[in-house]
Amino acid sequence: MSVTIALSQHAYTPGDKDANIRRMEEDIERCMNKNVDLIVFPELAATGYFLSPALHDVAEEKFGPVYERMSTAARKGGVYLLYGYVERASSGDLYNSTVLLDHNGEFVAHYRKIHLTPPEKEFFKGGEDPVVVQTPIGKIALMICWDLAFPEYAAYLSKQNVELILAPSAWESPYENPFASFASARAIDTTAYVAACNHTGDSGRLSFFGQSRVYSPDGTVISEYEQIKDKLVVTTIDYRTIIDWKDRFFTMNNDRRPEVFERKDSYANQKNC
Repeated sequence: MSVTIALSQHAYTPGDKDANIRRMEEDIERCMNKNVDLIVFPELAATGYFLSPALHDVAEEKFGPVYERMSTAARKGGVYLLYGYVERASSGDLYNSTVLLDHNGEFVAHYRKIHLTPPEKEFFKGGEDPVVVQTPIGKIALMICWDLAFPEYAAYLSKQNVELILAPSAWESPYENPFASFASARAIDTTAYVAACNHTGDSGRLSFFGQSRVYSPDGTVISEYEQIKDKLVVTTIDYRTIIDWKDRFFTMNNDRRPEVFERKDSYANQKNC
């Protein structure tokens, strides 16, 4: 099964939801003639990525105005899409969240960023639930940016036999190499495709470098855009390669011996008592 993915690498304006959504709608229209199945937007694209008390001014509930506009755009474009926004929960807490919609504009999945960077912890509450969803375009897992740095999340996803990890990001300079290395490693960890979509432009003290990429199950880059400018990165993936890689080399799920490390943990805990 093949799926065509578009990564919307742009500079999204902090705090200007209307301008950001119009840019997203334009990219959806651009994809209508490219036979795209799925569009991924960067982290917090609908609100722009920034960290200040003004996040409360742009936050909204999961099925709020941003959801309504993006649902309409997905339906008009006939395309799956993943967008990020600042979520205000019923508790009043803010979450760095994403929503996955199908080609009819229907809700598919919702994810709250689990791993927050130190500056983000001042404003957001961390999510608690990994998200894996089976769809007509593959078994999809959701991450956001800094989640890519954590192999334990990938180990969990590997056991779920995911086929595609979507990782909208707001990764800043000078950390280009870790961004690429983490994304590549997570592809290898899970023997799955990874689609990492990053911002461009500046947001306060942060400068985003783009370099949105799709990684194959062996960790190599199959589609990228290196330059720091607006761009739609479009590529087609084929899930049959996952079976091939798992048969020929990436046999980790069959070769794992978790009981060894469980014994080591038990011994270490006994020594510390």
